[in-house]
Amino acid sequence: MRIVASTAIAAFALAFAASHAASADPWKIRVGWVTTPGHMQPVIDELQKRHPELFHHFGQSYVAAGVHFQGTTPQIQALAINELEIASFGPEALALAVDNAHLDVRMIADVFQDGVPGYSSITFAVKADSPIKTIDDLKGKRVATNAIGSFGDSAMRVNLRLHGISDRDITSVEAPFPTMPAMLDDGKVDMIILVPQYEYMVKEGKYRVLFRAVQGYGRIQAVLWAMRADQIAAHRAALVDFLEDHIRAVQWLTSAAHHKEAVDLISEVTKLKPETLDFAYTKDDSYHAPDGKPDVAGTQHALDVEMKYGLIHDTLTVAPKYVDLGPVEDAAKRLGGS
Repeated sequence: MRIVASTAIAAFALAFAASHAASADPWKIRVGWVTTPGHMQPVIDELQKRHPELFHHFGQSYVAAGVHFQGTTPQIQALAINELEIASFGPEALALAVDNAHLDVRMIADVFQDGVPGYSSITFAVKADSPIKTIDDLKGKRVATNAIGSFGDSAMRVNLRLHGISDRDITSVEAPFPTMPAMLDDGKVDMIILVPQYEYMVKEGKYRVLFRAVQGYGRIQAVLWAMRADQIAAHRAALVDFLEDHIRAVQWLTSAAHHKEAVDLISEVTKLKPETLDFAYTKDDSYHAPDGKPDVAGTQHALDVEMKYGLIHDTLTVAPKYVDLGPVEDAAKRLGGS
């Protein structure tokens, strides 16, 4: 956590240096993220440097910078000890934050959704020549996961449970997403979560899709932004300003007119080749809400599925207690609705 805090402080120092605003004390927002381009914050950080005209309130009422985590569940502790203002939570992480960590948190905005008709769904892949042909063949095998309780991990376990495979029937190996392909190549694991930026390896014939998250969950809010209620109350006006700029950035990045530059931005941030990133922010990618609003019903559905299959042991009714869409709705209204 000291490393996380140091990284965030350094990022904010740069943000202040780059700002031309007259305000002496903007609210400092540390935003947790896991993998990009699915989590947009690192791309938006770079967009702010290239197109500051899109960010009407940056450096005035707020400054923001992303803080990297290996999964959504590690952000629970950071939020609890005030080393993070906005956490990116999967539905299971939201439930754990409330039921286990006893945090008074609120869902405030969308990060990305899975299983939306016409859009992609997170992939679970094996080697093209693997003897594993079906989910049933995973029994007794080693599977890679980024963090227990994160969206990808939960989606994997839901699909396994649908086929009668429990946690005891597999060996889970935690690893960052970028290292998973090499682990699969080296035979250290038998299946990986193949995030969209590496799906080109399926098209090249190196890997084979075994299943997708949508097969277990259906349509859900895969990752959402959450904040502590006391932080929302203390900084509500600045939060609306931040979300206004965020929505404007999301709409810019997902616009077909800016696709080439968006891909260039993502390449700069990820150091991946642009030709492998053409999927980003199109219908070949996960769905990002253009008005910033999360799918509350989709979050509840995900938790109901997780409860059914034993991923969580305490039920959580998300709305209305753990939802505050007022700031994102106010921000969207400033931009004409969506």
